[in-house]
Amino acid sequence: LAATGLRSIRYYKEIPGVRKVIVNDMDEKAVEAAKRNVAFNGFGLDDISPQQGDANLAMLLSGKGGYDVIDLDPYGTAAPFIDAAVQSIADGGLLCVTCTDMATLSGQQPESCYAKYGSMPTRSKYLHEMALRILLNTLETCANRYKRHIVPVVSCGIDFYIRVFVRVYKKPAEVKHTVARRAFVLQSAGCPSFY
Repeated sequence: LAATGLRSIRYYKEIPGVRKVIVNDMDEKAVEAAKRNVAFNGFGLDDISPQQGDANLAMLLSGKGGYDVIDLDPYGTAAPFIDAAVQSIADGGLLCVTCTDMATLSGQQPESCYAKYGSMPTRSKYLHEMALRILLNTLETCANRYKRHIVPVVSCGIDFYIRVFVRVYKKPAEVKHTVARRAFVLQSAGCPSFY
């Protein structure tokens, strides 16, 4: 999902204290381009390590809690990668997730949204907020399966995509309280009123 590795290189260059960045993509040409970009920016492959492979497998091979930060930015939905990400992030680690499938999240394809995210969206004027809440619920639900929970840090919805930054903690005692942070939206079919 890292394509040519430009964001990964920026992380390494601009964030103090980063020890290593793993750049992963399925496409062989993207991985080769990432290697060229790493060299062009004056770094070694020990600092920024491009690799080719399935993103889920790359995350899971790190072992549980192997990454301090995971940034998922696929084209479309991040749903297929969420399970591996919440398992592979370190306790207190930062999980960054982007979804560009607003047609699904905004209620135009409710059955698809239910299949990917386990939620039925409403078609409304608050579609970005609804999309963010659906993604956060999906992250929380998935994290709960592994005795983990999330704490949202920043969420934004812009044009055709949403992006969230959450901390993932392994605190089994907190998992039972996550149900109190969930809600249903009741949308009137005849007017824009909702509760």
